[in-house]
Amino acid sequence: MKKILATAVALGLVVGVAASASALELKIKGSYQVDGYYLNQGNGAAGDGGVIPWNDATYRAITGKTGTPGNDDWYEHEFRIKPNLIINDKVQIKSDIRLIDSNTVWGHQADLQTANGGNMKVRKLWLLYDSPIGRWEIGRRPAGSWGSDFVNSGTAADRIMFRPNLPEHWHGYAFLEKQLENDAYHSNLDDNDSDYYEVSAGYTKNRTNAWLGAGLTLDKDPVDTLYKQPAIGKDFRKITTYHTMGFVQQGLTDNLTLVGEFDYKWGHKEFTDTSKPDLDINAWAYFAALAGNYGNLSTTLGYAHIDGDGNPQDNTDHAYDVVNGTGADFQPLYILTGSATDILNGDRGPNLVGTAVRQAGVDAFVALADYQTTDKLTLHGGVGAGWADDAPAGVDDAYGWEFDLGAAYKLYKNLTYEVHFGYWAVGDFAKLGNPDFDTQDVYLVSHHLTMKF
Repeated sequence: MKKILATAVALGLVVGVAASASALELKIKGSYQVDGYYLNQGNGAAGDGGVIPWNDATYRAITGKTGTPGNDDWYEHEFRIKPNLIINDKVQIKSDIRLIDSNTVWGHQADLQTANGGNMKVRKLWLLYDSPIGRWEIGRRPAGSWGSDFVNSGTAADRIMFRPNLPEHWHGYAFLEKQLENDAYHSNLDDNDSDYYEVSAGYTKNRTNAWLGAGLTLDKDPVDTLYKQPAIGKDFRKITTYHTMGFVQQGLTDNLTLVGEFDYKWGHKEFTDTSKPDLDINAWAYFAALAGNYGNLSTTLGYAHIDGDGNPQDNTDHAYDVVNGTGADFQPLYILTGSATDILNGDRGPNLVGTAVRQAGVDAFVALADYQTTDKLTLHGGVGAGWADDAPAGVDDAYGWEFDLGAAYKLYKNLTYEVHFGYWAVGDFAKLGNPDFDTQDVYLVSHHLTMKF
């Protein structure tokens, strides 16, 4: 409650100070969502446990536990508001406030609002200024998204960003992102922060939308951020990563659109033990889809790839992103790329199956169709399959097939109810190279109530 009052007072002060100079306009939008899940082979999926795609004997052999994998069922919700305070025609302040944060599970008391802060978070708050030469965006603003949803994990980051005024149809930006500050807290760490720099340019006209970008990550954090002291046994003292990315969305006909994206990163990791040679970084991710729109019917045929690394002990890190995989925002399939199951999507954290899959990378194909039967009811169907890009020695590369069915019903113009069913026919990758292990297929049933304003 104290935090809510403090936020209200702060916003009141901003309004009070600015009101003397200009007429204010406050626009607010947001959403509230309740999600219910049932997962037949769960491993504590509401947290970061993911799925257990094995029978009882294999589960005990792999985990060393004496129990049996059971089902997971839970409810969670999220409530966010997005105020936009327009000071005048040149200056505005935007924000993203979570009154209930993402993945807040019902009945988990640690997630409830408490006097010491609890759930309410001001996730983003940044200033926008339209100067004579372009727009400046300064503060904690949206981050983690570029191009399509592929390999995107939307988050917030502290940035100074500039979008210059360019000729018609051309766009661009450049920014500095502060990822970690050490210098201000440690007198002996004057050059040990973590920063990210990015520039990008794009062209949009009619049905063409094309972008190219480049980024540089300088991670020079030798400090254990939990205990604020030099980390004992930390593997790396400096990580330098370069990024090159591209995105295109091109209309081919009145009904067909081609979407493509790539991200290539390379660089090196310098070990704390200077006697060891640097570990090279070299990894690709790319995605292509053909989207069709035929009145009430929309279709997607897509292919996605992220590099894997079946031999992480060598001198090159080929795995594109073991933490996030194909990204928290990329969810064409309910199970393999869904956030609740945590397999190719690393949104909820590391776990036994998901981490192994993301380490091995993926080649995946999906076919999706949505049919709007009435102005209120839309039906969904999907099928997909995946294989490891680089499985460990002796491990089969087949992740298996997935089949999805769904329906969305508009209860009111801003209130929608959805039901999802997904079935994953688990492939032999889950045997982890042991022919005596037996897999168990996984199915997911979920429903979702979303209100937007």
